[in-house]
Amino acid sequence: MGKLKKLAGDTIIYGVSTIFGRLLNWLLMPFYIRTLDADQFGGVVNIYSYIAVVLVFLTFGFETAYFRYVKPDNRAKLLKTLGATLSVGSLVFCGLVYVFQIPIANLLGNEHLVSDFFVLAALIVSRDAVTSIPFADLRFRNKTVRYAGLKFVSVLLNIFFNVFFLVVCPYLLRQGYSFVNSFFNEDNRLIYVFVSNLIGSGIISVFLVPSVFKSNAKFDWSLLKVLLRYSYPIMLVGLFGMVIQNIDKILMPHLIDNEAMKALAVYGANYKIGILMALFIQSYRLAFEPFFFKEGKNNASKELYARILKFFVVFGLIIYVGVLLFIDLINVLLIPEYYEGNVIIPFILLGQLFFGIYYSLSLWYKLSDRTNFGAVIGGIGAIIAVAGNIILVPHVGYIGAAISSFVCFLLMTVLSYGLGQKYYPVNYSVLRILAHITFAVLLVWISGMLSIHNELFNLTVKGAIFASYIAFLYFAERKDLIKTLS
Repeated sequence: MGKLKKLAGDTIIYGVSTIFGRLLNWLLMPFYIRTLDADQFGGVVNIYSYIAVVLVFLTFGFETAYFRYVKPDNRAKLLKTLGATLSVGSLVFCGLVYVFQIPIANLLGNEHLVSDFFVLAALIVSRDAVTSIPFADLRFRNKTVRYAGLKFVSVLLNIFFNVFFLVVCPYLLRQGYSFVNSFFNEDNRLIYVFVSNLIGSGIISVFLVPSVFKSNAKFDWSLLKVLLRYSYPIMLVGLFGMVIQNIDKILMPHLIDNEAMKALAVYGANYKIGILMALFIQSYRLAFEPFFFKEGKNNASKELYARILKFFVVFGLIIYVGVLLFIDLINVLLIPEYYEGNVIIPFILLGQLFFGIYYSLSLWYKLSDRTNFGAVIGGIGAIIAVAGNIILVPHVGYIGAAISSFVCFLLMTVLSYGLGQKYYPVNYSVLRILAHITFAVLLVWISGMLSIHNELFNLTVKGAIFASYIAFLYFAERKDLIKTLS
């Protein structure tokens, strides 16, 4: 099973860069809640949710199309065609946002979000769209170290400029250095969150974008038509997925009457606690997509796909149990007024896990070129998420948003599995996976009922529970694990 070892190795490389990079980015959350007020941090959560959704639309599923159609003899032509298309689309998008920035701000914003924020968001999302294909090319060519390095440096630059604008500049002003007023406005701190992102990642794009256009390959209209036909359902799938993950943070300011941005800040900060599951899923996705396209439709690989899913769930549940057992330690990142949002974390973690399962199951419609099914499933999920938020959030607040997200991903997973078994059947270990999930949920629930007032003893008991859980998983799956890795 050398192929699985290769997938695991790539996942680790992508994971290390992703985990360190995202963890550093994660530290911006406790940094923001200590340097911005709750309303301002709510604005950060709100605008970055729009960025995530729009980015999927601007990239148009071209990353997946690149993996689907790239070959050594057409790589340069594919890069030029996709790169030029995304560049033109991004320029048009930025132009439209700039021209209509005030109506956009009036429609989507509030007293804390002015039109300048949306212009900066448009520049950020456009830059990310243009660099998506060069990054995909690095993944295709197995340039994992270069990919990881560029992503990591981008995060470091973003953090550096955030600290510079939100800590260093105010400090210099307090010390009487008036020249800082020429590029920093103390009364508009929120805008520098987006300025920092734009500067940091903009520097990295200088090392990527030229690679798309340096070849002598020509733009190919006929190739673009093929790519568009394949990609638009993928784009819809991704768009629906991002709507599901972000609609709560987009709609919440419009669904809660009192202190909506503060509620969004609490929700967004605790949502970030689920980042460990999201990090695991992202690193898995980065390695899994090129892996299964290279494997193709080889029926002998179906057993491998089934084992990959089972062990993906096992490792995801380790994260689920670990985060919830040690939530008191993780809460050090928050400040007391944000603790109340801990109630959403179990729903967020499980929702993210089912999102990862859904993504793994999605190979059936990608490999069988039935990407329209993915769009239909995503559309159903988006409808459920929007309806769930509209119905629940006005009555139970941000808890309703977390529940809606979890239910949505669960139903999408069930629907994808059912259709996949019809068009691309794989003998997944469904009962074993469900048993693992049920046991993990029960273990966390029972552990939460323990009332130990001595913090050290409490930590020791939970550490013993966590170690016992990992030992249980090892003995339960060791034979299959050894067989898979041998």
